[in-house]
Amino acid sequence: MTTQRARLLIVDDEEALMTALCDTLKVEGYAVTGFTSARQALVQLRERQFDVLLTDLMMPEMDGIALLHAAQDIDPALVGVVMTGHGTIDTAVQALRGGALDYVLKPFRLNNLLPVLTRALETRRLRTENIQLREAVSIYELSRAITHGLAHGEVLQRTVAAAAQQSDAGAVCILVPTEEGSELRVGGMWGSDAHWHEGQRFPLDAAIVRWVSAAREQLSAWDGSHDPEGVFSPPFPGEQLGVALPIVAGGNFHGILRFSSKASQRRLTPGQVKALDILASTAATAFEAASLLSQLRTLNQELEHRVRERTQELQAANSDLEAFSYSVSHDLRAPLRRVDGFCQMFIDEFGAGLPPEGRRILEKACAGTAHMSELIEALLRFARYSRQTLQTRPVQTQALVRRIIGNFQEQLQGRSVELRIGELPECTADSALLEQVFTNFISNALKFTSGRAQARIEIGARLEGDELIYFVKDNGVGFDMRYADRLFGVFQRLHAQSEFEGTGIGLSIVHRIVRRHGGRVWAESRLQEGATFYFSLPMQAQTAVA
Repeated sequence: MTTQRARLLIVDDEEALMTALCDTLKVEGYAVTGFTSARQALVQLRERQFDVLLTDLMMPEMDGIALLHAAQDIDPALVGVVMTGHGTIDTAVQALRGGALDYVLKPFRLNNLLPVLTRALETRRLRTENIQLREAVSIYELSRAITHGLAHGEVLQRTVAAAAQQSDAGAVCILVPTEEGSELRVGGMWGSDAHWHEGQRFPLDAAIVRWVSAAREQLSAWDGSHDPEGVFSPPFPGEQLGVALPIVAGGNFHGILRFSSKASQRRLTPGQVKALDILASTAATAFEAASLLSQLRTLNQELEHRVRERTQELQAANSDLEAFSYSVSHDLRAPLRRVDGFCQMFIDEFGAGLPPEGRRILEKACAGTAHMSELIEALLRFARYSRQTLQTRPVQTQALVRRIIGNFQEQLQGRSVELRIGELPECTADSALLEQVFTNFISNALKFTSGRAQARIEIGARLEGDELIYFVKDNGVGFDMRYADRLFGVFQRLHAQSEFEGTGIGLSIVHRIVRRHGGRVWAESRLQEGATFYFSLPMQAQTAVA
């Protein structure tokens, strides 16, 4: 891909000097256009873009300062350099006050002129980037309308304002379809447009529909190497100036953006058309969001009604759950206590005369009732943690974990356990429920490393994206990852009761607690190589302790 040559516009009423300078700079690789008439140069500037204006200071038709002012009215980013044969301080001050970047003395020396042109082109580049930045900011401001959920009229006003901030903007007009969809209405305008006025309507006929489709297809496939001719020739009455771009998003037609330059005879550059296409696409998204927001408000009203009904149903279901919990707590455990009591009485009174097999059966019955009682208690705990209201506040996680470790001192006695506690950031959570999560993870780590001569348990944390992640890692027996999806289910176990005691409810309680905090819980492991259990808390909830 070839780099575009710098474009110089040279104006000097002395034809011989102008021609010689043009020839010299062409040899240096510049694209040069020269005039002896300032007015002819302005006509050319309205039709084409130039980077630098190199003008004589004293000319009969129009002096260099007046020419520079007129040229910068057409192209504000144009850089001016004044040529003069009167090399005095007053001449330099006059040129610089008139808006020139620099001046050069005649007769020219190439080694003096080329550095001036280099600086002028760098200034042109910076000015162009500033204009592009201003254009980008205007598009960004429009894009904020999407996140702010603005209404259709507000989006329309912001689109017009953003288009007016584009370089060389002369006139802006937004056509929007009427409610019945049979016409286009001038919904917003900026600048002067001799042909149309606010509120004017046009039929939305088949020609416009075909043009919208063709223009969108051209713009979608456009790589900037040629002009998308459709945008320069929309099917509207009157003289066509500038471009027109369809505003379409999600297959929905929201209007047409018309834009014309201050230099009306100059065809818009591919860069300008691309910027306007981005603006039209952004506006289309904002219009689509406004339309969806209107629909969403209607749906929300219906949803609120359904939520009220659902809340009443949930309240009734919670009442039933409370009744069930009471029944489990009292009605189901009472028979178990009686069975266990009768078995113990029988063993105490008649145990001496029982054969070993009979005693074994009775002891199994007692163990079964005890296990059943544990399962019922675990189920009640699960229900309680599911219903308990969250009391979130800043939690000193490091202190919480050390206090939990202190509760396991009895289990640690007689064992060789290497316990490492890393840096644990503060968090916002329900302290009692968070304690239950860590207690369960640490208890499991101690349980599943009980067969290790040297147990290792690590407790740590890390920040990852928008999550604060805590973990408990051990070198215990581990588990087969093929069954990892069963870990957090109610009464799910991956090891036999004879190997490791437990009810299979602990991790399901952890899962429920973490989900109620808006986080997630998971585990990684290999058989006989240990396991790592993780849970995360969303960072949005941590702003109170940031």
